[in-house]
Amino acid sequence: MDRPPLKAMGQLLLWTFRDFMREPAALFWTMGFPILMTLTLGQMTRAPKELRANVGVVVFAGEEAQAAAWLKTAPSREHVQWVLVPAAELPRALATGKVRLGLERAWDPAKRLWRFDPANQSALLAYHHLRDELEGHPNDTQPLDLPGGRYIDFLLPGLLALGVVNSCLWGIGWNLVELRQKRLLRLMLATPLSPNAYFASLFVGRVILALVEVCVLLGFSAWLFDIRVLGSLGALLGLMLCGLVGFFGLAVLVASRTDRSAVGQGLINAITIPMFVVSGVFFGLDNFSPGLQAVFRAFPPTLMVDATRAVMNTGAGWAEVARPCGALLGMGAVCFGLGRRWFRFY
Repeated sequence: MDRPPLKAMGQLLLWTFRDFMREPAALFWTMGFPILMTLTLGQMTRAPKELRANVGVVVFAGEEAQAAAWLKTAPSREHVQWVLVPAAELPRALATGKVRLGLERAWDPAKRLWRFDPANQSALLAYHHLRDELEGHPNDTQPLDLPGGRYIDFLLPGLLALGVVNSCLWGIGWNLVELRQKRLLRLMLATPLSPNAYFASLFVGRVILALVEVCVLLGFSAWLFDIRVLGSLGALLGLMLCGLVGFFGLAVLVASRTDRSAVGQGLINAITIPMFVVSGVFFGLDNFSPGLQAVFRAFPPTLMVDATRAVMNTGAGWAEVARPCGALLGMGAVCFGLGRRWFRFY
């Protein structure tokens, strides 16, 4: 007699959790690494109490005495480290980060020239701050402290979405490739276990693990960085579930045929690595051209990242996440249908 599907799923779930707990590396990459990344980037991007920068005072031949004399009276010594840099060495000093920006003929306001990369935001900030100070302009800035306005508020939703994608593609897709390579999928097919029950157990197990990961990361971020979900918590959990459906289907499709670990790793990397660039996880897409922005924002990972960020930072609810949820569910249905049709257990 065939084993009841629910009982078989329960045994498979138990096997999945036991296998997961036996691997310290899996625990680290699932729970520890997202927390470590959040902690590191959150601390790095906290607003400093005062601007700190190494600024190179460019020295041309014959101007050594003037540069040394000006350096004795240079302002902002507490938070700016002035460094004498020969003119020939300035490009290398800027490229290696020895100095953030260079200042030529600092002692002569009529000939003063700033040298730095304007695409470097920290150098641009230092330039505006020091230029105003050297020219005697008053400080008329008033920083805003708005909910959801910090970089860590921008980063965390992207990490949550990225965790769902990686959890499915590596936790399911990679494992399926390994099981096929070890001929374990063939043994499962020889049992009375239904293939549908097997895939259902994979999905349920991944939902439970992903829910634990999301709760741990949200709790840690709330405790350390005072991050709060401004929108509907139900909409956020629904979005996570739809993301799991979408990328579970993609994982099954990716792992449907190959039994070579190198091929499986390459396919998964081909999907996940571009996410770091074009899905808005670590930085916004505004620097891309409008045409590319329209293309990138239609990607399922980008839809999930943007919707997660909208719920957490701008108070969005079910109405705002309905379209991305539908797109993720549609992608999951199509990919799983194709993957299930082409899937081989041997």
